[in-house]
Amino acid sequence: MRKIIIAILVLVLAGCEGFLDEDIRSTYNYDNYFQSEDDLVRFANGMYGGLIIWTWEQGGLFFNNYWVLQDLASDNAFETGPSVDMHDLSKFTFDPNNIVTGFVWQGCYFVINSANVLLHESEKMEKYSSPEIKNHLQGEACFMRGMLYFELAKLFGDIPYQDFPTTDPEGTKLARTPVAEVYENIIADLERAEQLLAVNPFPDRVLGMPTPETAAALLGKVYLTRGALNDDPADFALAKTSLEKVIGKYELEPEFSDIFKLANANRGEILWSVNFSGTLGEGWTTNQFLVRLMPTTESSNGVRNGQAWERPTRHLYNSFSPDDKRRDATFITEFEGEVFGEPFVQKYWDREAEPGKQNGESDADFIYLRYADVLLMYAEALNEIGGGPDEAAYDAINLVRNRAGIGDLTEGLGYQDFKDALLQERRWELVMEGHRWYDLVRFGKLKEAVLLAKPEANVKDHHVLFPIPQKERYYNPALTQNEGYAE
Repeated sequence: MRKIIIAILVLVLAGCEGFLDEDIRSTYNYDNYFQSEDDLVRFANGMYGGLIIWTWEQGGLFFNNYWVLQDLASDNAFETGPSVDMHDLSKFTFDPNNIVTGFVWQGCYFVINSANVLLHESEKMEKYSSPEIKNHLQGEACFMRGMLYFELAKLFGDIPYQDFPTTDPEGTKLARTPVAEVYENIIADLERAEQLLAVNPFPDRVLGMPTPETAAALLGKVYLTRGALNDDPADFALAKTSLEKVIGKYELEPEFSDIFKLANANRGEILWSVNFSGTLGEGWTTNQFLVRLMPTTESSNGVRNGQAWERPTRHLYNSFSPDDKRRDATFITEFEGEVFGEPFVQKYWDREAEPGKQNGESDADFIYLRYADVLLMYAEALNEIGGGPDEAAYDAINLVRNRAGIGDLTEGLGYQDFKDALLQERRWELVMEGHRWYDLVRFGKLKEAVLLAKPEANVKDHHVLFPIPQKERYYNPALTQNEGYAE
């Protein structure tokens, strides 16, 4: 809708003007904003803002809903907070009115529309200082659109696919596109992004920018996901080819706990992350890791307002070997002499850089893609291709295990045992990073795994997809509902 475009422009201009400057936003609208390549760059910057800035109406996809959803609706976490919708996700009693899934849907399409606007307007612009400017801006938009349609396809299956800017409310009332067609469009976007991002002409726009390797890694994940969905060997081979463009170009951080230190943001094993800031003012631009995951403490050196709304299951904590360095890096069980009855998640807390945060305004980023994930995906693809692991598959998973201090995986495993080991390794490696629900779906283990950790959960076979938000169906009668959810 037109109001969505105006909202996007508000985000863009709020991010580019000083907060004490005169408010000039009322002088801009969609018809007169794009006059130069600088306007396109400012708009592209604002597109990223749509991933982080929470308002009560729009935005903030990675603020909390995305990563909280993925671990709550799994065997990893349970809810203790005041939100009925979060409790429903944890217990698998959610329905089409769940506000969290609605926000994820809305947040994805909000930024997708920004990407569509950027692609449309960059094509109309007649004069650029260099062709690389246009290429990179379009590459960023293609990456963003491909990424977010991938997330929507995983979560909801068939979804409305729109590749044009929203200018008319009626133009958005689209029926659901078959997921196979959506995947073809996702792949086309990421292939194009990989090519267009080859040269970054913006020396001041480096941190947080997607790269060709970012696009290749995500494309590998897309092929791996589609391959599992359709049991298609060709997709596993394509996943291998894409991931090999990244293998060897990155290295694991020597210590697992250092991945999440603020000094290592946008570097090391991190391929791409969503950059948050605890110091910006208009809109909520900080993340919610500390306030949602950490315990309340009375210490002047502690994170005093941690609410611990999302707690790790005892099943998750007990699954770690005491020798696994990731256990102590991921969880906190005591602080300054106070022993907690149950573990909390602390992996995002940089004690040295942010020792006394009282309101949760952390600068920690949400890491969307990192090298350990690539290595584990690569091992998975090789196992699928060969009907069992080869030496390269073992090498990939063992790099991750050795960093954690738990040694090499048992040799001689067959296809299913190696696959089970990969799923377990991903669980230990990626706690609260927005992976677990779909990992369980992709491996065909959702119901089995959830009931082991949360026997009271109402998990059913149809929970391999989330319901189409009822609010969206109210505005768009062309939307049908997923199987298992009441019409």
